Amino acid sequence: ATFYLGDNSVPRQFLTILDFTTSSLPDNAVVTKAILKIKKLSVTGTDPFVTHQSAMVDINSGPFGGVSALQETDFQATASMDSAGTILNAPVDNWYSAEMVKAALQYINVTGSTQFRLRFQLDDNDDLGADTTKFYSGDTVLLDYRPVLQIEYYVP
Repeated sequence: ATFYLGDNSVPRQFLTILDFTTSSLPDNAVVTKAILKIKKLSVTGTDPFVTHQSAMVDINSGPFGGVSALQETDFQATASMDSAGTILNAPVDNWYSAEMVKAALQYINVTGSTQFRLRFQLDDNDDLGADTTKFYSGDTVLLDYRPVLQIEYYVP
């Protein structure tokens, strides 16, 4: 029901992959804007938005690693575009958002799914402690708290 971004005491960075079914868009849609939103639940240790800089959003047109089932290798897989958006430490009602850069919009998959990989710019702050932000995932029973992908488009 949740996912983490930040680091732990090992030290290891936490990344996450979010999957959105974008096939309901018209096949000839021209995407003009895409905003990813995630809702914070809690923080452990020091808020990584303070110590780990901003959170980066990589985009993939379809599943990372080419297989729809989540695999460990998805976290190292090449993205269609790295740093397609940036989540700044500027939440509104605990919602964090990132607008995708214009060059990333071509990777919104109108015939399948679009995946996003989230990570902080700084992988670890070397304090040997867990510094994580916990967010609601797409599996939470609280439907209004699930990650959101807002897409604006037109049909030529």
